[in-house]
Amino acid sequence: MKPIPVQFSYAGHYKKEQPVPMHSHRGVELVYVASGACVTEFAGRGALPAGPGTVYVTPAQLPHAQKNPSGECETFYAVMEISGGELNTELRTIDVSGDPLLAAWFRNLYELNRDYAPEEASFLLMAIWSRLLAAEEKRKFRQKRHPALLRAMDDMEEHSAETVSISEIARRNGISQSHLNALFRRETGAGAEEYRTTLRMKQARRLLLNRYYSIGEVGAMTGYPDPNYFSRKFRLYHGVSPRTYREAPFLHADHATAPVSSSPNASGRKRFPEIAGGKA
Repeated sequence: MKPIPVQFSYAGHYKKEQPVPMHSHRGVELVYVASGACVTEFAGRGALPAGPGTVYVTPAQLPHAQKNPSGECETFYAVMEISGGELNTELRTIDVSGDPLLAAWFRNLYELNRDYAPEEASFLLMAIWSRLLAAEEKRKFRQKRHPALLRAMDDMEEHSAETVSISEIARRNGISQSHLNALFRRETGAGAEEYRTTLRMKQARRLLLNRYYSIGEVGAMTGYPDPNYFSRKFRLYHGVSPRTYREAPFLHADHATAPVSSSPNASGRKRFPEIAGGKA
């Protein structure tokens, strides 16, 4: 078995008003700010402010000191040794506010440290790094997109179950329907309705894993109140019925076929990227 590139050293929790004096670590440090605000000064590298949901990435051996100008600041931190060049350990902050998993995982690291479970902590650190890097990539994606397109994407993601028209989504986000569709096609390769269908199918696949929901309930929760129409739409997208998918999701999850585009490519179908938009 190939060793993982991250080896957990230790983790801790800090919740005080007093500043943290200048210090350094043998390994790379991740610090998650859970509450309050702080400013960390790095020797010869300036200072970086942070608020709740911010993660500091501090390279090994870099002296740094934490100040808490607004009072008490709560942080969870972990120090690790990293091998190879797979992970970017350059000094920076990453905004992951609103991500409940990362908030919980940093607390879990502290608990694993208390239980002295370094192997489990190392694997959890790999999951944390994966999620941090994904958050950075998503933010880069959003920075390249038209603001109105991002507003519409966020609107669709937050209200994917609403049975509203694309023209209404365009209107409430301050853009015409034709312009919105043009932006979708230019920047994603498919139209607004296709993007919403992709969101809804993703949600439907997740809900079908819960057998307490009937097929009709899954349809209603994903914007298709008519169960027969939902089943037809699901079959068109995945090639199988919702019931068949539920029985063996591992066989069908990767076989989605995006809806036919009004401007198809040579094969007659446009494969929609799943899902590149949405909030960071």
